Amino acid sequence: MLKKKLLWAFALITVTSSFVSAESLVEQKAPAANLDIKKESKIIGGTKAPLGAWPSTVALLDAKKIEDIESGSTSIPFDEANYQAQFCGATLISSKWVLTAAHCVVDGTTGQQSSPSSIKALLGTSDLSDGGIRHTIKSIVVYPSYNYITGDADIALLELQYDASIPSIPVSAFDTPVGELATVVGWGATDTASTLFPEELYEVDLPIVNRSTCENIYGSEFTQNMFCAGYSNGGKDTCKSDSGGPLMVYENGQYVQSGITSWGVGCAQAGYYGVYTRLSVFKSWIDSYKNTDSDDSNDSGGGSLFFLLFPLSLLVLRRKVKGIA
Repeated sequence: MLKKKLLWAFALITVTSSFVSAESLVEQKAPAANLDIKKESKIIGGTKAPLGAWPSTVALLDAKKIEDIESGSTSIPFDEANYQAQFCGATLISSKWVLTAAHCVVDGTTGQQSSPSSIKALLGTSDLSDGGIRHTIKSIVVYPSYNYITGDADIALLELQYDASIPSIPVSAFDTPVGELATVVGWGATDTASTLFPEELYEVDLPIVNRSTCENIYGSEFTQNMFCAGYSNGGKDTCKSDSGGPLMVYENGQYVQSGITSWGVGCAQAGYYGVYTRLSVFKSWIDSYKNTDSDDSNDSGGGSLFFLLFPLSLLVLRRKVKGIA
């Protein structure tokens, strides 16, 4: 089954000269206080994201699982390993910094932080089974007051070993107004039983929920570092493996990231909303690292579809057989 889904990733190779040097250095193949809350890394009720719509979205991969899969059989395609190893989402916020949830890189039982070598960042594709470039992680910076037991301050930064030359997404300094629709994306489970995982990136629109509503539901579990989004009757939500991915809103003519998928009770359950890291609180901390970049000129917003304006002839240059049937 032939697929033509890497137009936007390939176009970047064509238009960005700095991409060539980096390319040679990375892997490629192209409640009430007594409520018993089960926090799940949690798109239910969504649709496939348009090709090239969210180029800054990153898939975090388990490096050990990749090694096991690829060393176990020479017949395992590169892209099959990507699909099997994906465990969290993230976003590129500058040429070398990736933003994700702290619980994606900190053990929820022991509090031990993952080593940079245990994670790969897959950039340049919206389809886990169709190409992309694996980047090595140089360092991991978890927010100093992150609480792995309560999930408070659920935010972390991953520094790439080599700069990426794809569009990054700006981080908003403002809270999104209650009722405004936000878009969340991810490769997480598409059913409430958390058994069906897509190869292609999915998206869903969710309204921002009043803080008092979420405080009444989650009690002390819900802090000032969090906000909620979703529907009271459920049906649409993030789910398992969407953690760390972005919640985005349209602001001043571009899409910006205002939240990180953090936790919730189940997936898309009536009466419960998804909880997201409130990025306005952490903007200064993020910028203290992000601003060390020498060039943030690729910071063009996460919802750009400019790749689709390139000649359609580029499609025939990047056809490949899908890794799994």
